[in-house]
This record gives sequence, C-alpha cells and structure tokens, in this order.
Amino acid sequence: MKFFGLTIAAAVATMTAQGVSAQELNKKVASDEYVRNSVCLMMMEDASVPQKDVLREAFLNAEWNPKYNDQNIETSLRVIDPTAYTLTADDEAAFNLACTPTEQYLNILETGGTAPKQTYYNETMNQILRQLMATQTQTVDTVIKLNVARLANKYLLENHVAKRLADGWFLGPDGQYTDSTVLERGMLNVSADESEVAAATEAGSHYLMRQIDLSELVGNTFVVVTRFGYKAKDALVADIMLPMYAAAEFDSSGYGKMALKVAEMGVKAGLGAGYYVTVDSYLFRLRWNDAIAERFNELWVNETGAFNMDAYNASDLFSLQFIGNERAWAKTKAGVFTDKSEDELIRLAAADAVDGVLAKFERKYDEFKTKTPLIVHETTDKKGRPTRTYAARIGTRDGLEGGEVFEVLEKKIVMKDSVERVSYVKKGELTVDKKNVWDNSYSTEAGAPSEEAKTGETLLVGKSKDAYYEGLLLRMKTKKK
Repeated sequence: MKFFGLTIAAAVATMTAQGVSAQELNKKVASDEYVRNSVCLMMMEDASVPQKDVLREAFLNAEWNPKYNDQNIETSLRVIDPTAYTLTADDEAAFNLACTPTEQYLNILETGGTAPKQTYYNETMNQILRQLMATQTQTVDTVIKLNVARLANKYLLENHVAKRLADGWFLGPDGQYTDSTVLERGMLNVSADESEVAAATEAGSHYLMRQIDLSELVGNTFVVVTRFGYKAKDALVADIMLPMYAAAEFDSSGYGKMALKVAEMGVKAGLGAGYYVTVDSYLFRLRWNDAIAERFNELWVNETGAFNMDAYNASDLFSLQFIGNERAWAKTKAGVFTDKSEDELIRLAAADAVDGVLAKFERKYDEFKTKTPLIVHETTDKKGRPTRTYAARIGTRDGLEGGEVFEVLEKKIVMKDSVERVSYVKKGELTVDKKNVWDNSYSTEAGAPSEEAKTGETLLVGKSKDAYYEGLLLRMKTKKK
C-alpha cells in the first residue's frame, strides 16, 4: 500500500538532530498537542427559538476547543435552514444507508442492494410523541423533532460535505493536492523525541513514517450538527420529561404515575431557576477504511507519479456515517452579582453546552474517544521515598466530574495483513481523583476563565505492576451498560 505521497523524511530533515535510541523512544515525553479527532461544527437554525441571532453568533465565533482539529468548512454552509427541505422516501433510504457500518455500506454500493430500515427512533414512541405534539404549537421544533437526523443527512449529501472534509485534508488553498495538512497533524500525534530520532538517522525517519497512520487522521473526521434552544426551567423540564410522559401512557397503574412524579421532581431539583441554552447534536463520521484507501491510492498516475485532480474531483470516494445523537444544556443566568449582559451570558452558555455534548459523545461512542498524553511527576512521599503522581491536561470542559476511569495505552507498530499499522496496547488503568479535577470550562458564572485558569492538570490515581511513564496515552473507558 502506498504511503499516499507523504514526504515525511524530507520534512523532518530540517529538525534539530539529537541522539536518541529506538529503545529509549517509547519512554520519552509525548507532545502536549496530541490530537486525534478533526471536527466540523454545524448548526440547524430554528427561526422560532428566542435569541436565535445571539445563538448563531455565539456558535460561529466560539473559542475553538483545542482538544480537536478544526475541520470546519465554509461558514456559509455551516448554518442549515431546515424549512428549505422536505423529506422524501429517497431521503429515508439515504439515511438508512448512512446508518450502516462502512463494510456493509460498501457492499451495498457494489451489489446495488438496499440498506436495512433503521429503527433510529422506536416506532411506537414516535406515534405517542406525535400525538403529544399534536396538542402543541406547530413550530419548526415540533415538526422536525423526529426527523432532524434525516434532515441533517440530506443537507450533508446535497452540499457534498464529505468531499469538502476530504478537501480539508488533501487540498491546499490553491485547490491542488498537498501533503501539508496530513503531515502537520500527523506530527502532532508523534512525540517530540520521535521527531528527533527521525532527524538523527535513516532508520529513525522510517520509524517516524510508521507513526503517522491515515486511519487515525482522516478516519477520525467528524461532523456535529447542533440544534440550539433557549428555554426557561419549566420548559426544559417538560422537554426532558416528554419521553417519560409518553412511556407513562402505556402504564395505567398508580405506580407508573407515581414514578413519573418522582422523576419530574428529581429533574426540577437538579435545575436552578433561570434560562438555559440547550443543544441537540447529531454525530456523523467520514468513512475511511482499507478499501477506500486503496481506491484513493489509484488516484495517482503511475507513469508520472502525479496526483490526478480530475479523477479526485469526479470520484465518489467520500461519504458520512451517522453515529448517533446526544443532548446537553447550560444555564445562562449567572446570578445578581454578574455584570455580564444577557447576550454575553447566552454566548458563554452556548459554548459550554457544545463542549458538554462533545464530552457526552466521547463517553458514549468509542469512535469519538480521544487520546491525551499522560503526565508523570517525580515526587517523594511523607517518608522521603521517591514516588510518582499521574496527571493529564483535561478537566471539566472535557466532561470530567471525578471517578472516570482511563485506560493507559502504549503505542506500538504491528503487522496486520502484511501492512505495518499503529496499535495501542493497554498497560493498565487510572482513575480521576474526585478532589483534584481541573476546572477548564470555557466559562464560569463570573465569565471566561483567567489566563492562569487555562493552565492546569487533573490528578489521576491507580497502581500498576510497571511504573507508567510519560509518552503513554490515556483514553476514557466506556462504562458497561
């Protein structure tokens, strides 16, 4: 398999060479900028939502979360007007195809088969929700609530968003093929000392080339389509409770009504008075596997070694897979002591809500889990004996509350189907210390965090047979259902 034309050895030749052996390599410091996911953020606008203009401005101008690569497409295409689209049977079939795993998806394309119908929403629940909605004012929210994922998929298809995401990887500002983006981001996934090894020896350059795996770069490109809301506490409670109200329709016993009342009281207790920015977000992933990579390789002209731009632009290589959806919200009222305007508070809450839903995606979907470098501090205990403490530069903005479990991973090169691949071997686990979670949220009740608050760490605790060392990576462990 080609290495997609990347000239990494030449790129690192200009780096400062230092003598580091391959044996020492894995015990060196990993880059603080280790990034895995590349994300394009889009929003579905609703003209009926209060403060919609403020929410739109907040969305388009929010500070980018440094945990992700910025894969945004043109601003003019990042805001979707759902009223401009009508869903058809063909759109339903397209959504069914978008929901299928990539291997099955490619097989359907080759054989001309039909994707299985998706039960994305339970059909019985759909009927009950429609009945409940029939008594409400028919806004865009109630009309598209059950179909927003399908509408989003239709928009992404019609505007060739998958191809635009690929362009962000493979094309330069002049619209011609370039290695620069893959190389730049690939280097972020390589530790500083790996780069030094590459500059020092020919073998090191080969080692570095193997560290950059397109399946981890292009294959971890995502689109998040978000619908914003701005609601008072009681409206948010009703929205949260809607599925429970629907379920209670099946239960005529007093127990069901009692459980519903208890649940409603619990939701109300968990929310403070005031207004909330809500987000309902839908996650799509750019498809990339060996079969797609092989077809991408064929875009080079064998006789000249040049990239065939015409074939690339005419290809149907790129598509998006629907992964799932999540909801989050953030309070906008900061209390009587704030000097922030309502618009400012909405902007801060909107950014917090988006961060919150991204953190939920990471908790729920393995596909979206990021890796972050482990930090090791050499210290001494109360008796003066040498010891180590472990930390990471992630915190509340990344959804941490304390008690989360992270797998500790070591990067390895393995052979798979006669091809060298990057693999991650689990070395053990560490748990977030509930008393030492870094508050790195985008905003606080007083406003945006100070510069000092932007630098910090979350403490991790746990034991291992072999001492953990810097250069290892952390990935949140999925909770068992």
